[in-house]
Amino acid sequence: MADLFIIETGNGGDLKQSGNDLAVVQGYENFPYLAMFSGDDWWGNDLLLTGDASTQFLSKTEKVLGEVALNSAGRIKIEQAVNEDLAFLKSKVPGTNITVSATIISDDRLDLNINIDGQQFYYQWSPADGFLTYKV
Repeated sequence: MADLFIIETGNGGDLKQSGNDLAVVQGYENFPYLAMFSGDDWWGNDLLLTGDASTQFLSKTEKVLGEVALNSAGRIKIEQAVNEDLAFLKSKVPGTNITVSATIISDDRLDLNINIDGQQFYYQWSPADGFLTYKV
């Protein structure tokens, strides 16, 4: 199953271009981004995921990142939020293994590493400007 590749542009997500076409992904590369940063008012919840609130993206991670300080207590809350946002993968795909590791680099930078069944996802959060960079 192929899906369009979503990237962060600083003003919400956008689609990635590949030459004169749109880039696609073959796996679940978009799921962590959507689950953690789509917001509970994401348009797809109402359009695509109606009828079952347990499948909707609520983006606890995005909310927690805006609320906690980058310290050891905040790091733990961030890791918990990421695990909660990604829990749907474990329920939809039994046997899925997810590990989350948040590292505070400075008072203005958090590195987040997520491993889903061997696939690495890296996110870098800067709370001063609210900017997220990531790579899959």
